[in-house]
Amino acid sequence: MKVESRKRQFILDGKIEASFCEGCGRITEKVFVGEWMPSDKPKDDDLLTATTQKKGKDGKAASGEVVSAAENQYWIRCAECNQVHLLKEWQIQIARDVSPCELNPEECQVYSPHGIYAKGDALFHKSLGEVGVVREKHATGSGAYVIIVEFSKSGKKQLLENVRVNPEKEASADNSLTDLIKMKLRR
Repeated sequence: MKVESRKRQFILDGKIEASFCEGCGRITEKVFVGEWMPSDKPKDDDLLTATTQKKGKDGKAASGEVVSAAENQYWIRCAECNQVHLLKEWQIQIARDVSPCELNPEECQVYSPHGIYAKGDALFHKSLGEVGVVREKHATGSGAYVIIVEFSKSGKKQLLENVRVNPEKEASADNSLTDLIKMKLRR
């Protein structure tokens, strides 16, 4: 029984990130080969494995087992050495390239210059009224970061993140500004 997950569709589409291959010992591209399907043959007929039937608290055999999406398994081939490995879904890293056109404002984080964002995060900018995806991130000399966000209508824009605001400095900045104006007026 296969359990559906969002990650499954990315794997089936072949959007798998490069990862470590135990066969060649390098980080290589991976290719989806197929899904692993459990055998239809009952375990009672399998002579190679000893079967032990699990019993519940009341002493009866447990029949309604819940299968999680993490138990889905896939055959993945290394692009370099061509070895095929059976990997569980949680072991596979997928390449999520989200398009800003596919996003809804309800699914996104609201942008604030004080927030911290990662590459690939979906943002909603209230002033622009648009959704976008963080594509790049660059550090500035002041400790803040500039993020480049691709918006659905207005294209790529540079926005600030991790901007620190101290209430003490704001009050002193207002005082210093009035002092500066007074000093200029005296001249």
